[in-house]
Amino acid sequence: MKLHILKFMLCAAILGLACTSVMAADMSVADVEYIGFRGENTGSDIPIYLDGEELTEYTVYPVIINDRLLVNARDVFTVLGCGIEWDNDRREVTVKKEDMVIVIPIDKNEIYKNGARIAIDTPSRIINSYTMIPLRVVAESLGCNVDYTSGKVYIETPGYDGEDSKADEQDTDNKAEPARTAEHYDGPKYEGKVVLWDTISNTAANDSESKQTPVDGVDVLCPTWFEIRSDGSISNVSGKGYVDWAHSQGYEVWGLVTNSFSPDVSSEFLNNREKGDKIIDELLGYIIDLRADGINVDFESIYDEDGDAYVDFMKRLADRFHEMNLTVSVDTYMPAPYNERYHMKEMGEICDYVVLMAYDEHFSTSPQAGSVSSLPWVEKYLEISQGLMDMDKLILGCPFYTRIWVTDSDNNVVANESSGMDSALDIVKQNGAEITYDSETGQNYAQYSSGKGITKIWLEDEMSLSKRLQLSTEYGCGGCAFWRRGFESDGAWDIINEYY
Repeated sequence: MKLHILKFMLCAAILGLACTSVMAADMSVADVEYIGFRGENTGSDIPIYLDGEELTEYTVYPVIINDRLLVNARDVFTVLGCGIEWDNDRREVTVKKEDMVIVIPIDKNEIYKNGARIAIDTPSRIINSYTMIPLRVVAESLGCNVDYTSGKVYIETPGYDGEDSKADEQDTDNKAEPARTAEHYDGPKYEGKVVLWDTISNTAANDSESKQTPVDGVDVLCPTWFEIRSDGSISNVSGKGYVDWAHSQGYEVWGLVTNSFSPDVSSEFLNNREKGDKIIDELLGYIIDLRADGINVDFESIYDEDGDAYVDFMKRLADRFHEMNLTVSVDTYMPAPYNERYHMKEMGEICDYVVLMAYDEHFSTSPQAGSVSSLPWVEKYLEISQGLMDMDKLILGCPFYTRIWVTDSDNNVVANESSGMDSALDIVKQNGAEITYDSETGQNYAQYSSGKGITKIWLEDEMSLSKRLQLSTEYGCGGCAFWRRGFESDGAWDIINEYY
């Protein structure tokens, strides 16, 4: 399983770079996950090929950060014929090849290709005095094609005819598998909460027919009611009629509060106890007046340095809400090293439930197309979560949506948009695309070409939903949550009701 997960992460990330030693503050080896290629004691055997020839000499093994592969520059880019320069004052690496100049700043989510800025989701890092840079985005900026096939990484330079072992292996080992259908579960139902996030954009929406329509199988509704503004006030679009109707159907209601998805907004009240306590008191008053059952805290962007203040704020909030016998739940990111500021372990001790947002593996600004939530990626972080908190308090967040990616011939993302389960399938059918099973992600997949480029879709369907529910039960989760109401397919709740 570990090897399978590492192979998947190579598919999701590729390319890094390192220069000579520099005087800088290094990351600790413990901060990253190492993966070696055909080296001693690495536990991995995933070769890299450059124009059909396997690379065998590595000075520094690649590292995985944020599910992206970073490599030593001189191990890969000098083989490509690149010149490499280090500017210690500016903390930048420059890769040059013919008329192409790639500037890679350290610890910044950007690179520059001939002066043009390219946003990246994982910055270059200095680790043990080596500069490690993200492989795929740099290689593709140099005009190379990067591919992952049959457990191997292939880098192809411009003009390479591609007649190598890769083509042979594709013919024999990588034939498209037929699309798979959901595996129906007929065993005993599992105990656990089934939570459904419900978007509410204005007060009137609470009483609309679309919001007050029963959903068979739901235990908890989480309406998006509250938003903390930059001045510390709270936007409130709640409605008591929604709560009354939900209770008549046997549902609990946890009002959701966001920090406007702004680290600046968060920092202001997290580091000012008076402002923070005022927000807690206001939220508690709203929930009590509505006669709701609890709160769902969704702070999706905070600064690294505010992590401890976040824990303190949540302790105070939980104490106040628990005094009134109200449920406290918190949404959190995957427990990767770069998300340590969200303190999953502490949240598991403070809150009644921790909702793991197991989606947006590839998000709206990702430079490369990919799955919203591949199954090996989800399982990897469920395994890590087991060591951090009681799993019966963890609720697995699942997507009812996918992304429709459009890429150019070099696999650069041209456009993308989110789509519900049925809508994505309709797009596939309308364009006559074949659906096949992608074993690397555990999902059904489709692609087709048009005047806009190559459209790629990793489908969220009943099959992938069933697999997520299986994982939630195998790891003893306290339930599942789904983003969001209205994106699910007609058959989604039939699958959910088989498990919970």
